[in-house]
Amino acid sequence: MPKGSFFNIVPTGNGRASVMLYGQIGGKEGVDPERIVSEMAWMASEYPMIDVHINSMGGEVFAGIAIFNALKDSPSIVNIFVDGLAASIAGVIALCGRPLHMSRFSRIMLHSVSGECEGNASEMRKCADLIEGLEGTLADMISQKCGKTSEEVKLEYFDGEDHWLTADEAYRMRICDDIYDVVGADSLGKAPTNEQVYQFMNRLSTKSPNPNKMEFIDKIKALEQFKDMTEDAIVAKVKSLSNEAAKVDALQAKISQLEAENKASKEAAVEAFLNQAVADGRIKADQKDSYRKLMAADEATTKTLINAMPKAAKPSINDYLNGAAGSGDAKDLAKMSWDEIDKAERLGELKDKFPELYKAKFQEKFGATE
Repeated sequence: MPKGSFFNIVPTGNGRASVMLYGQIGGKEGVDPERIVSEMAWMASEYPMIDVHINSMGGEVFAGIAIFNALKDSPSIVNIFVDGLAASIAGVIALCGRPLHMSRFSRIMLHSVSGECEGNASEMRKCADLIEGLEGTLADMISQKCGKTSEEVKLEYFDGEDHWLTADEAYRMRICDDIYDVVGADSLGKAPTNEQVYQFMNRLSTKSPNPNKMEFIDKIKALEQFKDMTEDAIVAKVKSLSNEAAKVDALQAKISQLEAENKASKEAAVEAFLNQAVADGRIKADQKDSYRKLMAADEATTKTLINAMPKAAKPSINDYLNGAAGSGDAKDLAKMSWDEIDKAERLGELKDKFPELYKAKFQEKFGATE
């Protein structure tokens, strides 16, 4: 199964993320250059600063070159951290850091390019030419870091021997830009071996967000909708599902809003109906709560019941005059004409206190209902 690219990326906040180069460069079980190249391309669009952590004994030269170019050409700021070892081609990868940091007990190892080839003499010469060309390129890169000429680098490091540099040595040579401490590294003692440093960092590393990432991928792919999908396709699908979920949330919020508005509208309609029933004299004002509960249980039946009740007879002006309706004030106003009431500035009182008398006076004055 191909490695899940998105599991090798560790967001660390503030527009920054880490990517891990732990283990052999290239190979079936090593750091996959295709994965790293795709990760770096994607990360450049998301993170302006990328931290690359290295703990590797080296590996395949061309796999390393692909990774080197991906790091070097990234538009993001690429900080490289040598946590433990950066040996052979891993050491070359480390040199493209802008800047390069080394932990106090870390090592960089530089040596001549080596490789295997077979064939006739011409093919063997081509292989040797390729190796020499690669050494020339690596020498140019190293010279830019340490301030030496390419020829001086070749004489010093490409002599067939392994050259191990501590963090202090690399700093003095201007290969690394600063040295940092790793918590717990003092347990290694004053002079740990390269193997001890390498294994210590492998044990110490907790930067991977999911040590059982492949098992997790297998569980995802066990779901029918993710079956036979690549990791990139899974990411795209998850993003799509997340987007659809956001739409559902927005729709549910709208439904809730409409339900609340509908409820408020129904309550207002019930209140208006009961107020009219009181105004018509079908029910009394103190009965509204009881009828409101009945309407909540069975609105249609309750409305039918109330509408079947007779309306209270509206009092005439004579009823007010003989005291059969209203109070003494009503009788007083009933004796007055519309204009007299208006002149006395009592129209407001008439309308508020005695609405039926107000309507009768209005009709008397204007010959029409209000």
